[in-house]
Amino acid sequence: MPFDILPSVEVLLELYYGEKLDQVQIAEKFGVSKQAVSAAMSGYMTKTPAEKVASLIPWEMADGAHHRKYESKRVKALMRRRMMDTTLSVQQRKWAAGIAQKLQDHVLLYDGKSPDGFKWDDRAASDGQFFFRWPQGVELPTAENDLSLIMIKLPAEEKKERLVLELAITKVDEGMDEEAAVKAAIAEVAEQG
Repeated sequence: MPFDILPSVEVLLELYYGEKLDQVQIAEKFGVSKQAVSAAMSGYMTKTPAEKVASLIPWEMADGAHHRKYESKRVKALMRRRMMDTTLSVQQRKWAAGIAQKLQDHVLLYDGKSPDGFKWDDRAASDGQFFFRWPQGVELPTAENDLSLIMIKLPAEEKKERLVLELAITKVDEGMDEEAAVKAAIAEVAEQG
C-alpha cells in the first residue's frame, strides 16, 4: 500500500512547501503515484479549484503545453464547474457545457507523444462514467467528492448544475459570500424543480 511507503504528512508538506517539489517529484522520490501523494496530503493543503482539478487528472503530462491545450482547458473547466467555482469565466462555462455534452458518448485519452496531447474515443462499457479512459496502474481517487468531479452526469443533471452555478455567480456579483451564494442557488433551483 502506497501510504506505508510515504513518510509523515509533515515531511511531505516540507518537501512540497519548503523544498518546492511538486507532487510528481515527491511521488518519484518515494516510488508511488502522484495520486497517492495527493491523497496523503489532501486535507492538509489549501487547494484552489484549479489545483484540486490538476490533482485529479490521471496522467503525468509529458509536455507542459498540453495543460494549456483546448481539450485540457475544457475538461478542467467542467471539473471546476462540478466544484461550483464561481470564478469561472463565461468562456470557461461555455467550454464546460460543450465538453459535458461530448462526454456523454466519448471518453478522453492522453497521448504524450502527440502535439495536441489529447484524443477522443467512443465510450466503452469498461470506461464506466469517467471522463477519462483510466490508465492502467493509476489509482482512482478514493474520496466520493473527488470521484464526482470526474464522472459524467445525465443531461438533466448537467442543466441543473449549470443553472445553479449561473445563479450563484449572480449572487456573488451582488455581494453575497460564495459559500452562501452556492447554498442559496442550490435551494432556489431545487424549489423550481
